[in-house]
Amino acid sequence: MRVFPHKDSLSDMHLEGIYCIQFDEDKIVSGSRDRTIKIWDMRTGECRRTLCAHSASVLCLQYDERFIISGSSDRTMVQWDMETGRIIRTLRGHSSSVLNLRFSADRVVSSSKDHTIRVWDLHTGETLRVLRGHHAAVNAIQFKDNRIVSASGDRTVKMWDMETGECLRTFDSHSRGIACVEFDGERIVSGSSDQTIKVWDAETGQCLHTLAGHTDLVRTLQMDASVDRIISGSYDGSLRIWGLSQGCHLRSLSQAIEGKVLNLQFDYARIVCCSNLAKIVKYDFAHGIDTQFLM
Repeated sequence: MRVFPHKDSLSDMHLEGIYCIQFDEDKIVSGSRDRTIKIWDMRTGECRRTLCAHSASVLCLQYDERFIISGSSDRTMVQWDMETGRIIRTLRGHSSSVLNLRFSADRVVSSSKDHTIRVWDLHTGETLRVLRGHHAAVNAIQFKDNRIVSASGDRTVKMWDMETGECLRTFDSHSRGIACVEFDGERIVSGSSDQTIKVWDAETGQCLHTLAGHTDLVRTLQMDASVDRIISGSYDGSLRIWGLSQGCHLRSLSQAIEGKVLNLQFDYARIVCCSNLAKIVKYDFAHGIDTQFLM
């Protein structure tokens, strides 16, 4: 287990809780309540760059080799040049906090406390359509091809056609609001304030599994069908590892992090998570092992 920032770089640490992270072999990118985005060196733990533009908490972000896009409580999204850190444009349209966003190719999809989902043209920053149907904050979204899946405080998950904006199906089984969602084209996984995780068949709408074990809100999760895993993080401070196809609990990292787990990401060998206490924790299950054959 390793904590970021490195002890020699504490002057660079976020000043408040960290809401969102993403990582690769080279770096970790994090967004915080302190209004900044930081890019960390994965190997040394040093902060390479701090990006400042938002006037309120950075709640969500995603990056690829071209861009970082961040969403904030200030109701905007900012598109940054990954290489230079330069601001390319600010996307305005939501009337309340931008709670989640995803982008791929030439589309950005965002969700907001204003109950709406917006589809944007990545290259122009224009809103292509607004999806309405939820009755509370839309806390999380994911899309695959032309299907968008959204999760809301209104206790429902909805599937939408990205091109027409039509709501195709509503998944309604959680007893409290839903904080996070994953969608891979076949299955949907949702985490809720009712302390459970549900696995759904995206085509039929059937609830395949209900995963119970967390003792507080399930704030974040990731699904990876290729390794048959779900990893979830909760306000109870723990990470839990589940079998996707069987719906079974495999392992708990009960002392994963001090405070509430707000976001996580995993790959073949690592889990990285962040909390409301301004720390990033990396679990490296391949530490000291030659992993070149896995690349």
